[in-house]
Amino acid sequence: MDIFSYFRKKRILLRCTECNYDYEYTEKEVRLLEEINAHDPVCPVKEECHMCHSGYMIPFRYTGKDGKVYLFHEIKPKVEKLDPNKLMDRIFENPDNVGYRFF
Repeated sequence: MDIFSYFRKKRILLRCTECNYDYEYTEKEVRLLEEINAHDPVCPVKEECHMCHSGYMIPFRYTGKDGKVYLFHEIKPKVEKLDPNKLMDRIFENPDNVGYRFF
């Protein structure tokens, strides 16, 4: 019996809709995303991509706490369309937090 398997954190793969960047989130991070985006009817596990800033990180294959299965190829066409104004707002949303000074 492998007792250490109980202590391993399960990882969930999320992929960007634009640049196909893959990143693994822990179950705790995914549950937090689900709570934040609970009102989203398409996919509650969704976050903006930190690499390209134009796509969303959505699960490759994930079963939610309600038993619904989220598959990447089914969610991508619904999430893919993004308003260009919203894109610019996401990139330049808080320029004061960066801390760079230009002289």
